[in-house]
Amino acid sequence: MRRLFSTKRGVVVSATVATMLAASIGAYAYFTTTGGGQGSGTVGSSKALVVNQAGIVYSNAATDNALLPGTSATVNFTVDNPSSAHQQLGTIAVSSITTDAAHPGCDTASNPTWFSTTTDVVNQDYAPGNGQLVAGTITISFNNLNVSQDICKSAPLTFHYSA
Repeated sequence: MRRLFSTKRGVVVSATVATMLAASIGAYAYFTTTGGGQGSGTVGSSKALVVNQAGIVYSNAATDNALLPGTSATVNFTVDNPSSAHQQLGTIAVSSITTDAAHPGCDTASNPTWFSTTTDVVNQDYAPGNGQLVAGTITISFNNLNVSQDICKSAPLTFHYSA
């Protein structure tokens, strides 16, 4: 050992080894602390579901297959979800009933008591995609009110749905 420290080279090697040993021991020492930071992200938004009337069955289908005073029609639906994510459909309701210019007054704006409707409480989650069946139906009734409803004869009705 004495010979190692007696030469200049030995002293340099010993000093280098001692420095490396001290550095490697120092590499394991650390402080604990806390920290923080921030980032950002974006939440998407919903896209309007498209409610489609899939079919209609009239209560008098065996004889007339059309709405007459005192009859009703049952409507079923499909839904299109244009979003890239799942969306919830709560209810489907008829917001209004309109007709063409040849049948003024045969609508819910002019005669709101002539028609009555039910609401389909769906409460279902829909994946992205089109033509998805909706459970439940809506009933649209042409009420018999003991008044002339002749302005509705042969009227083409448009049912406007809201969801």
